[in-house]
Amino acid sequence: MITTIAITEEGGRNHATLFLNNMAGLGRINPRLQLSFEGQPQPYKKVVLADATLRLEFRNELIGEGRVIGIEIANNRSWVPFEVVTSQRLLRHVTDGLTSADTIVQLDARLHGRGKVWVDPNVPESNRMARPDGCEPGKWWPFNLNAGMPSTLQIARLDWYQQVLSPTRDERFRYLEVALPQDDSALNAEWEKGVDLLLHAERAYAAGDDSAVFHQLRGALDSLPGAKQQILAGISDDNKRTDLDNLLKQAGQFLHDGRHVAAGGEQAGTFPVDHLDAAFALDLMRVLLSHLSLMLSADRRRSASS
Repeated sequence: MITTIAITEEGGRNHATLFLNNMAGLGRINPRLQLSFEGQPQPYKKVVLADATLRLEFRNELIGEGRVIGIEIANNRSWVPFEVVTSQRLLRHVTDGLTSADTIVQLDARLHGRGKVWVDPNVPESNRMARPDGCEPGKWWPFNLNAGMPSTLQIARLDWYQQVLSPTRDERFRYLEVALPQDDSALNAEWEKGVDLLLHAERAYAAGDDSAVFHQLRGALDSLPGAKQQILAGISDDNKRTDLDNLLKQAGQFLHDGRHVAAGGEQAGTFPVDHLDAAFALDLMRVLLSHLSLMLSADRRRSASS
């Protein structure tokens, strides 16, 4: 891992270089990337990162930012640490974006903010051009960091797993991305009520009204386009359609059996529900809505192109 970031001012004059020594992950619920740099100033200079932010991106997506204040780079062993707050989803975005042939993880890095530079008054005449215009040797000179073209930070793919992903993984949790119809305007309109009821269920869950979660989710399932009996009619594979139909029926039965307040204020269901049941019901419906929408959208596209 030999990657660098140049500390330059607007206009391009270089004052120091950051050499990446290590990148590691920390935190399982609130993951952070810890980047350790060694700072090396240009000859006869000292540099202070007065207020500097390191921005990390992967394929034009912000992975996170970290900030340092008042870090001095006065010799070749100056330590410059950045802690970049990120998320499980963003770390997965990086991993998902790698191909099977990639052996290196590459992140774009931009440094922006404010710094100041000091030039040794004993600098030889041959090095006078090293100081900024108007900067008097022996005095500190402020400058804005040049945040133009990004630098590339590299870490071996195996190190990405061992040093970043493994320390931030929590075996008690799995993080799920839910996709709802967006590119299919017709399907999006048809699912509007179901998605709205899912939001009502999430609100009820946050409020601790667990029986209302079951009631809202059952309504979301009932509201899907074409009614429950026909929602899968567009899936051409008979075996897949039958299995998915059975899965939906079982999900609907679970939501119906969980005790909830039905229309008219009457109690319905065969077992009392608690907060853990409500969490499971929410995750179940998120998965069903997400993947059904993707399958139906794909099936409609295939039908339109055939």
